Amino acid sequence: MKFSISADKFFNAVNKLNYVVPGSSHSTLPILSNIYFNLEGNQLNMVSTDLEAFIKTGIEVEGTENGSIAVPARKLLDLLKALIIKSEAVIAKVAYNPDSFAMLSGDSLVPDLAEMKSRYDSGAGMLVFKGPMPQESFSSLDETLAELKEKVSGKDSAEIKEAFDTFSAAMRKLSGDALSAFKKSADKIKIKFESNDKNKITINSKNGKYQFFGEPVEDYPLPDEREDLSKIEMEGHLLRRYVQKVKHSVKNDEIRRNMAGVFMDLRKNELRFVATDGFRLSKVITSEYTHENGKDDNFILPIKTVDLVPKLITDQKVKIEFDNSMIKFTVDGVTVYSKLIDDTFPNYESVIPKDNDKKLLISRYEILSALRRASIFTDKVTMRVKFEVTDNELTIKSDNPEIGGEGEETLDCDFKTNAGDEISETFAIAFNVTYLLDCLTQIETDEIMLTFSTPSKASIILPVGSDTEEDYMELIMPVRVG
Repeated sequence: MKFSISADKFFNAVNKLNYVVPGSSHSTLPILSNIYFNLEGNQLNMVSTDLEAFIKTGIEVEGTENGSIAVPARKLLDLLKALIIKSEAVIAKVAYNPDSFAMLSGDSLVPDLAEMKSRYDSGAGMLVFKGPMPQESFSSLDETLAELKEKVSGKDSAEIKEAFDTFSAAMRKLSGDALSAFKKSADKIKIKFESNDKNKITINSKNGKYQFFGEPVEDYPLPDEREDLSKIEMEGHLLRRYVQKVKHSVKNDEIRRNMAGVFMDLRKNELRFVATDGFRLSKVITSEYTHENGKDDNFILPIKTVDLVPKLITDQKVKIEFDNSMIKFTVDGVTVYSKLIDDTFPNYESVIPKDNDKKLLISRYEILSALRRASIFTDKVTMRVKFEVTDNELTIKSDNPEIGGEGEETLDCDFKTNAGDEISETFAIAFNVTYLLDCLTQIETDEIMLTFSTPSKASIILPVGSDTEEDYMELIMPVRVG
C-alpha cells in the first residue's frame, strides 16, 4: 500500500475513528486497537470498532499502490498530531470594543482566554489567538459561552446582554479564523504512507522518516452491510440537540439494560426521544424528520452510541437506517454502526401524571441560581432540597446535619390551580437537587412551569414560551420530606 496525503486531513479522519478504538488494556482482541485501512485507487477506506459500535469513513488520497493493513491507532494519531504541531503557530485577530470588554470583565462574563491560547489587546481593541491546534484550544468554547449566557440572562442590563452577544460572535469568528489559518498551514505538510508484505509501515515527511509495524487484516471485524433496513432522515443539528436534551436521564448500569440508553419512539407524524432512570424522565417530541416506512418503530440506542452522536454528526442531513438489532447513521462521508439494546423500554406514558392540579410559574434563571447555592448545603447522600410554596413565594431549603450547614432562599412565583384559583395553604415537596439542575440547564426559556399533585407523586417541569418546534418535558419523582 502506498499513498500521499496532507497530515492535517489524515489526522482529522483518524481522530474520528479513534472514538471507538479500545485501549490495549480494555480489549480481549488486540486487533481492535488498530484501524482497518483499505486502499483502492485514490480512495482510502477506514474502519474502527470496539465490537459494539463501528465507525467507517473514506478519504481521497494520492494512491500509487493498492493494499490493506491494520494500523495501530494510538501510534498513528500521536505521530500525526506531533507532525502538525511542528508547524508554526497560527495567529488570528478579531476586533472587539474595549469598553464592552471591560464591562464584561468587570461582571466576570469573559471566559479564561489563556485556556484558549487567546488574549485581549485593549490598545488595539482586538481579540488575539496564537498557538497550534486551534480545534483543541476552542473545543469547549460553545459550552463555556452557554454557561456564561446563563449568568447574563439574569442581568437586567440590555447593554450587558448586547455586549455579550457581540463578544460571543467575535469569539466564534476568532475560532473560525484561527482554524482556517491553521488548515492552510497544516495542509502544506505532506506525508507519504507505505506498507509492505510484512506489515511494516513507513511514514515519510519532508524532514523525517518513521517506521512501525501493523497487522494483517484477515482477522479484523467489519460491520454487516444490510440493505433491508428501515430509513428516516433528519437534520444533524436536530439529532444532536434531541439526544443531548434527554441523555442526562439515562440509567448508567448493566442491571436495568432497558434503561441504559435513549429510546427513539417513531410514530406516523412524530419522533420521540425518551430517557429514564426510574426517578426522572426526559422526553422531547419532534415532527422535523422524514420517513417512508409506513409503520411505527422504536428501539433503544445505547448510551455509548448516544455519546458518539455529538462528536461525529455534523449539521448536515443524517440518514438513519435500522432494524430490530442494529442502527446506522450516515452523514458527511462518515457512517456509524451500532448494536441496539435488545430489551423492552419501560411504558413511559403510564408514569406521566395526567392529574397534576397545581402549577407554579417562576423565572428559570432565578430558581436555577438559587438551587446552585442550595446544593452547597445539601446532604451529599440524599442531595435533597425542600420546596415550600405560600402566598406566591417559593422558599428553597437545604441542610446537611453532618456539617451543621443549611441554606434558605425565597423567590417570587405564581402558584395557582389549573383553573386559575389562588392556593392559600402551604404546599411542601422535596427533590434531588442534582436532578433539578440537570433538567433546568436543558431548558432555554426565561420562564418555566412546575406542576404538582401531592408531595409523593411525580412533578412535571415544562418550558414556557418556547419558540422551537418541539414538545419538551421533564418528570421528576419527589423524595421523602422528613
